[in-house]
Amino acid sequence: MHGFNSYLAQGIGGLPSSLISAILIVISILMLTVALERGYILFRANAPLVHEDGRALIALISAKKYDQAKEFCTGKLHPGFRTVARILENRAAVPDITALAKEELLAEQTSLERFTSFLGTTTTLAPMLGLLGTVTGMIKAFSAFARAASRSDQLTIGIHEALITTTLGLMIAIPALVFFNYYVKRTNQLMDECENLVERAVKELE
Repeated sequence: MHGFNSYLAQGIGGLPSSLISAILIVISILMLTVALERGYILFRANAPLVHEDGRALIALISAKKYDQAKEFCTGKLHPGFRTVARILENRAAVPDITALAKEELLAEQTSLERFTSFLGTTTTLAPMLGLLGTVTGMIKAFSAFARAASRSDQLTIGIHEALITTTLGLMIAIPALVFFNYYVKRTNQLMDECENLVERAVKELE
């Protein structure tokens, strides 16, 4: 077993010192890209519901002015208007309006939640990679220390790798966690408003 552990330590020691750091940097770029894209979608391409607009839409549907209702939804940034517009457009082809509404709500929710799970995964993955870098760095450091005191440069490299990967992992995970929680809250708010508006519209259509 001791021989196997020594062989394993040598194998880990042979890994490039920058490998895990490079992986973390790639993840950080992806995380930032997703965060910016989701931020634009959730805060620029989708706006909170203006209740006056919601009441005006329901009034048009109640008056059976469906074409005007679809036109009213055009250009509105709230997902509820997009969902109601699709329901109005497809209502004649689908006998069950409630089932159609559920399908359209699910499609809208999927669109709003797209890539958000990556941020949630990053909050766990980045610290774990940082911890892996800590372990491999310490293995390199103690292996160098065991071989010879003259290999102090290898000892320094191992400790440096251990510290830098842990730091990178936390620097990525902390903002990813903030973005994830903030975007989930925003998505839930939009979907609650969307479901309420669609429910009112479906009642008028049934």
